[in-house]
Amino acid sequence: MSMRMRVRHATSYTYSVPTRASYSEARLTPQTTADQYVRRSRLEIAPTAWSQEYRDYWGATVTAFEVTDPHDELRVVATSIVDTADPAEPGRSIGWDDLDPSTLDRYCEFVHQQDKVQPSASLIPELDAIRAESATPGAYVEAVVALLRDRIKRLVGATHVSATAEEAWDTGRGVTHDITHVAIGALRHASIPARFVAGYVHPETEPQVEVPVTAEPHAWLEWWDGRWVGWDVTNGEAPGERHIIVSRGRDFDDNPNLRGIYSTDGEVSTTVDVEITRLM
Repeated sequence: MSMRMRVRHATSYTYSVPTRASYSEARLTPQTTADQYVRRSRLEIAPTAWSQEYRDYWGATVTAFEVTDPHDELRVVATSIVDTADPAEPGRSIGWDDLDPSTLDRYCEFVHQQDKVQPSASLIPELDAIRAESATPGAYVEAVVALLRDRIKRLVGATHVSATAEEAWDTGRGVTHDITHVAIGALRHASIPARFVAGYVHPETEPQVEVPVTAEPHAWLEWWDGRWVGWDVTNGEAPGERHIIVSRGRDFDDNPNLRGIYSTDGEVSTTVDVEITRLM
């Protein structure tokens, strides 16, 4: 099956004291992949900013922009129309022997445990027990994600940007990118390459045409099974036509929607609004 969707992501920064200048990088443009085609994408910035576009190391489209005049609000609105489709049927799954030194060296960036995804010490014994009982990497992944969905409560809204997999597991709660961090760290603990995917998902399983719905930035993972295979840990499903990929990387730090610096003596407040509409 396939869908055409429009996603609108609006972010506003309001400064209590006008900022003298700001520099930002936006990763808000969806990617064209084998299962996704970007028909149109537009980024609007107010006040008017100098900008340039480039591809980062992981393949995401980045728009860097700078506002050098004093301003008390910065508003960034990204609007994209994307055709999506369910991925192709999976092929043969790999065995543990397929995760040999050459494979792990090729995907070393997705096996190394960064601080963001490092498993909690209290989780490791459970992971070791699952590994001992799993005949294949795929069986391990299935058991791990079932464990996480049972033990971590999803929160709606933002956590602080320094939240780690260890904190999410120990507290038993986290937003979607926190849960994804826990899963990635758990897979890497068994030497399974795993990477972070940032994007959006239509929240309804059967989206109605031309009906806008409120959504939020979403995250899921891809793991190496002889090819990259996606899994949405939060929703307990394989990514499909309702998912829109924006960027990939090792963890959330490689995939911020907006990141930047600003100069002001006051406070700043942030609002984020995401709207997704199925067009056909």
